[in-house]
Formats: sequence, C-alpha cells, structure tokens
Amino acid sequence: MCSRSERAPHAVVFRCQPWNRYSFLALLACLEAQPQNHLTPILWLNTRTKAEAVSTLHRWLETHDRLMVVYSFMSPQWPETAQEVRALQPLRKGGRLMLAAGGPHPSASPRSVLRAGFDVVCRGDGEPIFPQLVGQWARKASLHFIPGLYLDTPTGVVFTGQPLKAFLEDVPALPVAHGKFGPIEITRGCPYGCRYCQTPRLKGRSIRHRSPKAIFRAVEAMVEAGRMDLRFISPNALAYGSPDGRRPNAAALQELLSGLRHRVSHAGRIFFGTFPSEVRPEWVQPHLMELLVRYADNRQIVMGAQSGDPHMLQRMNRGHSVEDVRRACAVAKSFGIRPVVDFILGLPDETYEQMSRSVDFMEELAETGARIHAHTFMPLPGSPWGVRKPEPIPDTIQARMERLISQGKLFGQWKAQARLALQALREAKRFLPGHSF
Repeated sequence: MCSRSERAPHAVVFRCQPWNRYSFLALLACLEAQPQNHLTPILWLNTRTKAEAVSTLHRWLETHDRLMVVYSFMSPQWPETAQEVRALQPLRKGGRLMLAAGGPHPSASPRSVLRAGFDVVCRGDGEPIFPQLVGQWARKASLHFIPGLYLDTPTGVVFTGQPLKAFLEDVPALPVAHGKFGPIEITRGCPYGCRYCQTPRLKGRSIRHRSPKAIFRAVEAMVEAGRMDLRFISPNALAYGSPDGRRPNAAALQELLSGLRHRVSHAGRIFFGTFPSEVRPEWVQPHLMELLVRYADNRQIVMGAQSGDPHMLQRMNRGHSVEDVRRACAVAKSFGIRPVVDFILGLPDETYEQMSRSVDFMEELAETGARIHAHTFMPLPGSPWGVRKPEPIPDTIQARMERLISQGKLFGQWKAQARLALQALREAKRFLPGHSF
C-alpha cells in the first residue's frame, strides 16, 4: 500500500455503464472548456458487477488521497445503482470517497438518491455545475455556493438554489482533447408535455439547438480521428433549427445535413432519425423525408406512436393522433424508409380494450412493413405520471405480442421493463416512505 506522501492527490472517476457513456462525454467536454480543470485526472470505472466496482475503487484509494465517483443514470437503472452504492458504503470511512450523481433520475428525485448513500446530486443541466463541482472539491472548498446541488450534510439536506441552463455553444460537442467520440447532441428540450416523460420537466420546454458551426467542428475532429459514422442526440431530430420545436425549419435541416455530408463525403455514414435521435410522427413529412434520403444513410426511421387508442393518446397529452402515425408510416415507406414504431403498454389506468386497440394497430402497421418496438410503462419521477403504477399486461395481450416477435415484426425489452418498474417502486418506498418516489 502506498504511503500518503506517495499517493496522487485526487482523481475523478466516471462510473461507466452502457446506458450513460454519452452523459460522461458531455461532462468531460465541459471540463475541457475550463482550463483550470483540464488537467484533472480522470479514471474510467468500466466494471460489470458491483463487487468488481468495490474492489477496483478499493485499489484506487491505495494510490489516491481522494476520489470523486460520478454516476449518471435514468430511472430504469436506479435499483441496480442503489444496490451498488450500498455496497460502496464501507469505503466511505474517512471521507476519502465522495459519491456524486446526476442525470434524469437524480435530477427528478434528489432526496431519495441522497438517502441511498450519495453525497451530492447535480440537478438539471450538468455543464454549468460539473466544472465548478470538480474545482471546489479538488481544492477542498465549500460546495454550498454552486447553484443546482443537493448536498447531504450533518444537519440535513441542503439545496444550493436553482441550477443554470446550459448554452450548448459554451462547451464543445465532444471531448476531442481526450480523444473520446460518440453521438453529437444537436437539440435539448421539448415543447410537448407527454405525461409519462421527464424531458420537458428536466430540460425545459424551450428548445435549444447547437449551431451548425459547433456541430461541424466536432464532426471534423471525428473525421480526422477516422471516426466516420455520425449519430446524434435529439428529442426530435426533424425539429433541428425549429424556433419553437413545433414547426419544421427545412432550411436549417438542409444546412445541417448537407454540411455533414460534405465533411464525411461518401466514405462516412450519417444516421439521422434513428436512436438516439428519434422523431415524432406528425413531423414525417415528404419534404423532410426527401432531405433525409438525399443526405443520410439510414433507411429506417424511429418514431413514437405510444398507443393505438385515441383516448389514451389524449390522456397522455401526446399531441398527435392515430391517423398521424398511419400517415407517417405511409410517407416513410414511399421514400424507401422502413418505420420503426414505439408503443407503450401498461399505462396508468389503461384498460384491456385500450391495450387491445394498441396491439391491433401494431399488427396493422407490421402487416404493411413497419417494425414495432414495444415498451412497458415505467413511472419516471418528475413526470406527471411519476407516481402512477403500471397496469399489468394481460396474458392474452402478451400472447399476441409474442406472435409478432416470432414473425420478426416486434422487439423490445418490455418484459424486463415490467420487472424494473416494480423494483423502482420498491426502492422508492425504501428511501421515501409514504411516497412513490
């Protein structure tokens, strides 16, 4: 074991999992934009199990005086993350290990995350908060003056004030200096108010776009590094450049897509309107599909129907109709693009008849060539339905979905999501008795 004089002073540890690697790219990029933090040692914890995570951090504590371990997660990952944090508690003796959390679930339910064993929760956009957090922690200075933090203190939970919103132009799109690449976030925020969704409540209903110039800088760095496949992050890819997120801006979309194609030429591939940049069905319009076919390489597009029942679409405040979905699939197919359509079953108070109508619609769309991506409703804290329990999916409904799977027409983690939803509710009761989250 190293003596104290031989240890490095500190390091920031990113707890990497398949679901959060894009979040850490954004955090690393915002550190690069702050010269005082640019040389902060970064360690990547990529272990698969909590036991491996504990042993690795124990080893790193032998070579570092202090570690800040950073987690970013969504609500489906909360049960697994809570279990790992409980396993880490013995390492926290002596105050050399600080656990920090951010992302959708911690932002929406910060007190439950603190009670699970975290020291600090970053709420909202991470870019304005994270560099300050790292700088103050590295100097062993107070965190109480950084807006947007929930802190676990001996006298109780302290909230340091409303966080600032990030201007996407203030930080690089990717942490190029560290040689890390991935999908480029082009738009943040959503003007729609779907009742099951956290996005407009956490990221705002005012839509924010990264400029073409900033996007192109990131693309040029990727091309220079030999990374020629381009993917993007957006709540609705076809809304890029829209002033309000409700009306297309075809000129802005063409400027973006043509500029991307110019930079990767035909040696690269552009994936637009597929994960993680899906689209809304009412935006699948001929003049926008023409741009997609002209400049992008994907020949499928992912859109959210969410239900085949008109009343349920209204209840969830979805903002489009069943006919909009049917029309979008027809338009996409007319351009040689295969629709991949998302559905959610087990919504709050969803009846058997409503689920049956959704499966009817799945079968109709699948018959015409669409592929169905099925989900089970999960209560997401911070959303209007964040305290609602999912309705069980009847065996007869599941059997119809299984038939679509056997035909290669349906896929998704809907069964696993049903289990995760129940686990999340149990974790909620554990840390916030009397509340769903």
